[in-house]
Amino acid sequence: MSLLEVKGISALRNDGVELKDISFVIEEKGVYGFFCKDADTLTFLCELLCGACEADEGEISYRDADFYKSEKQTAKIKRKIGYVPESCFFSKDFTVEEALDLIGRAKGVNPDKRARQIKEAAELTGLVRKGEALVETLTPSEKKRLCYAASLIGNPDVIIIDEPFGAADAASKEMIKKLIGMLGNMKVVIVMAKNPSEVDELCYYSAILDKRELLAFEPTEELLSRINKTVNALLRVREKGAPHIDLIDGLAATEGVLSVRTAGASAGITDIRLECSARDGMTSRISALVESFGAEVVSLRFASLGIADVMTLLCDRRAEEV
Repeated sequence: MSLLEVKGISALRNDGVELKDISFVIEEKGVYGFFCKDADTLTFLCELLCGACEADEGEISYRDADFYKSEKQTAKIKRKIGYVPESCFFSKDFTVEEALDLIGRAKGVNPDKRARQIKEAAELTGLVRKGEALVETLTPSEKKRLCYAASLIGNPDVIIIDEPFGAADAASKEMIKKLIGMLGNMKVVIVMAKNPSEVDELCYYSAILDKRELLAFEPTEELLSRINKTVNALLRVREKGAPHIDLIDGLAATEGVLSVRTAGASAGITDIRLECSARDGMTSRISALVESFGAEVVSLRFASLGIADVMTLLCDRRAEEV
């Protein structure tokens, strides 16, 4: 039995944000990272998974139960989902305890359990001494932690996080990382992030989206291993009058170079990302080619790609295909 299954969902929001034919299956507990450079796309996917809106096509199932089979079933499933929004949504006039109590009431948690869960959530998020504090008096970091505390009320099976850190300070980020890691041992935790570099080490699975489409969804180690079968390098060159397009074409025709793409330019220096079949002999080969075009190698660095690099690579490949 899958814990969460998404089958071919497509949806178009009023502001033009779109998701197209998204499918994936989550069969075990853990931390699942969904990464996309477009924050609106991530938020829209959060809204769909939380039941805040319904897809135009496709199905979403939790524990094999159709999310939208009936209003009663939708309400039942929603109670087992915790949601951490990008920014705090509670009224500034609420106290921390009142905000958490409101979530407990909405999820139908009985008074005794609700009091216990509020206490536990406050302890896990470092808000024990803030129970009587008004939301408007909290720091941005405390407001983010309040959102995490609220997501724990009702003991959900799935927690969906829209941007894990927001305006959190360094200490809160460390607390949040530990909390996400702990929760991943007990629940399905879905982390939506524009920048995966701060959370990729926590994620058992990684999903890469390019605006509206899902480009990858696989175990993080397998995804990195697959992408890193070839050697990647960042080449920085200073051109001395050589036509830029000729240099790029020359690099693309160099033996052992599989792909070439520019990655920006500043102060007369151009960054070029290379994918090579192997590393041996490439430094001298590339340097000679660059010099033959009257340009200068500023630096050439070989490295394995992390998830942030993989996201850029897959999105660039998709753009070239389109």
